[in-house]
Amino acid sequence: MTELFANYAALVAALPEHTPLTREDVLCEEFLLARHARFELYWAPFEYVNSAARLALVGIAPGWYQTEQAFRVARDELQAGTPAAQASALARRAASFSGPIRRTLVAMLDGLDLHNALGIGSCWELWGEHHELLHTTALVRYPVFIGGKNWSGYTPDALKTPLLRQYVVETLADELRRAPQALIVPLGRSAAQGLALLAEQGALDPARLLPGLPHPSGANVHRPAQYAAVRQQAAQAVQAWFGGLAGAKHLLPA
Repeated sequence: MTELFANYAALVAALPEHTPLTREDVLCEEFLLARHARFELYWAPFEYVNSAARLALVGIAPGWYQTEQAFRVARDELQAGTPAAQASALARRAASFSGPIRRTLVAMLDGLDLHNALGIGSCWELWGEHHELLHTTALVRYPVFIGGKNWSGYTPDALKTPLLRQYVVETLADELRRAPQALIVPLGRSAAQGLALLAEQGALDPARLLPGLPHPSGANVHRPAQYAAVRQQAAQAVQAWFGGLAGAKHLLPA
């Protein structure tokens, strides 16, 4: 599960120049990592780790919308001569929680006063002028599709499926170790369960974990009620991290 961008760079640069890309362009054998009886796992350019981040958002897995955008940005950057490492970073930054989901996510984060804790005007800036503060990742780094549809995180259960569990206990744990100053925000129940497992195994300091927020997907019809239930506790955790002893310690220059 090492970083594979360099291995795939030539294939990415050779992708068709039409926009948007199609599923046939990228959900193909060349990018297939594993085919399981219940799902398919594909490589996509989501490998960059921002080790200086102060905030880490952990979703479930990239969906098709984010996957297509990541491939498109990486293709355009590589064709323009951008070095592979930089192209990887730009692709992940552009595609992470992209689309309508980002608007909902920013509203939730600003509702916790996280932007003020970070010293910025709004969490929108985490994808713009203050991108250096943010690392985004997922329970499973790469896109998982069930019959061509986005994986929900529940069927199959990541922690009960050996291949998917391996991405949690190895890849995700490694990413978060590489961004040691970041407060970690799980998005959705499956992400929260995966991070709780890492804490139980001693792979993650539980003091870094924010109480789980609901996933910002529009398909989550229970999101408003779930957010209301956790908002006060989560806001207090933000202030404790950035304003208390942990925050003082972890906001020191890297």
